[in-house]
Amino acid sequence: MAGIGLRGRVGSLTRKRVCCAHSRAYDGRMPDRVVCDICNAVLHTPASYVVRIDVYADPAVPPVSTAELEEMDVEAKLADLLKQMEGMSAEDLQDQVHRRFEFRVCASCQRGVIANPLGLPRKVREGEN
Repeated sequence: MAGIGLRGRVGSLTRKRVCCAHSRAYDGRMPDRVVCDICNAVLHTPASYVVRIDVYADPAVPPVSTAELEEMDVEAKLADLLKQMEGMSAEDLQDQVHRRFEFRVCASCQRGVIANPLGLPRKVREGEN
């Protein structure tokens, strides 16, 4: 499976790290065998579901006044940022911007993903069923 690297567990989902620039493009051919990324059941592709998660930096820019901009030493801030980036790999830097994860799941597991997308434990509150 091209473009798929690191596999780990995220909640109840199997995680596949897919770099956006190298993600699989649809070419009309189906892999020989497709399995559910949660329960490993063999899937018939038309009866399966694709779960896609995009994790990216919040695009909102904090408010900055004109006075703050005039007082800001942009060159010093840029030099500080470059110094922080020195020890980081290209993958670490990419993780700061955007990552896409794709999972193929069966109909049964799809219902679980819909009910609890992050696979977090359910919190039980006292006095509630």
